[in-house]
Amino acid sequence: MDCKRQRTGAVQVSVELGALTSVAKDPQVAVRVGPVVASLVNGVGGDPLLQLRLLHESRSLLFDLGDTGRMPLRSAHQVSDVFISHCHADHIGGFMWFLRSRIGHFPPCRLFGPPGLMRHINGMISGILWDRVEDRGPRFVVHEWHGDHLKRWKITAGDPAPTPLEDQPTPDGVLYREPEFQVRAALLDHGTPVMAYAWEPFGKLQVRNDRLKVMGLQPGPWLHNLKMAVLRKRPDQLISPDASCTWRAQDLARKLLIQAPGDKVVYGTDFADTPENMEKMTALAQGAHTLFCEASFMNADEDQALRTHHLTTRACARIANDAQVRQLIAFHFSHRYERKRQEVYRELGEFTDRLVIPD
Repeated sequence: MDCKRQRTGAVQVSVELGALTSVAKDPQVAVRVGPVVASLVNGVGGDPLLQLRLLHESRSLLFDLGDTGRMPLRSAHQVSDVFISHCHADHIGGFMWFLRSRIGHFPPCRLFGPPGLMRHINGMISGILWDRVEDRGPRFVVHEWHGDHLKRWKITAGDPAPTPLEDQPTPDGVLYREPEFQVRAALLDHGTPVMAYAWEPFGKLQVRNDRLKVMGLQPGPWLHNLKMAVLRKRPDQLISPDASCTWRAQDLARKLLIQAPGDKVVYGTDFADTPENMEKMTALAQGAHTLFCEASFMNADEDQALRTHHLTTRACARIANDAQVRQLIAFHFSHRYERKRQEVYRELGEFTDRLVIPD
């Protein structure tokens, strides 16, 4: 889906009823960000479901699991990790399709989310009769974020109960890390705990050739070993540039390597316009290449936004501006604006010049 950048008396209820149904009438919205393509599978108005396709691998990460009817089966087979914001129906209702798609000999899929996620996932899995799948039952490792640590369980469809696993620390909000990227989270309030996520790639590690010459070292496979030790956070790994010397990876890296930050993608939806929420979300999104952020209500409906713990267009734009993101993709609009989409974009454009409008 091409995008262009713009610079530019009903009964009151406490719930947006449209949020309980799936409306995926909008075209998908996809943007290229370095080595990934980030796609809103159901567009800006349907159930939240962001697919992050890693272009150099046959692999995807998902952020939320709303209506999955538009996802091809092959994509589901290539999902390695799912990051759930919270367990309202429009954010996790696609799990049953996803569960069925994982019947087979697939590696365990990692699931991340707020406290209580394991109970919801286990409830959906245990509601199915698994007597015919033999050893092909879907497998998951569920991670619940509890501030400074993750509680974890292994769940295999058909097993009598989840298996508790060892807790994992979450330094500085980092839930998951591998050599090429990490995923950081912030816990927000929507009347229920909600998690926002930042996919943060590591920039390429570059060798300072001038320092290499000064130290009298020759390039070789040891440089790759040094880079991998840095990416895998193994500061004490021993690196031997030649037969005459051995260094700690951290000490040698300080002398020889530089790393530019990569372009991060941030996803946040379903949280109230409160000082604490806005501060956390702005910090998480700081300097992002692309921010996917809800703008559920126009300013004229600010009272409804307050009652339902959602953002207005003004609040959404304020996060993008304060975080100095390169581009904002607003989504999760209330269904009441289905025929007023241009008005929503016009209002957003009054508050920020970082807005990207689907063409």
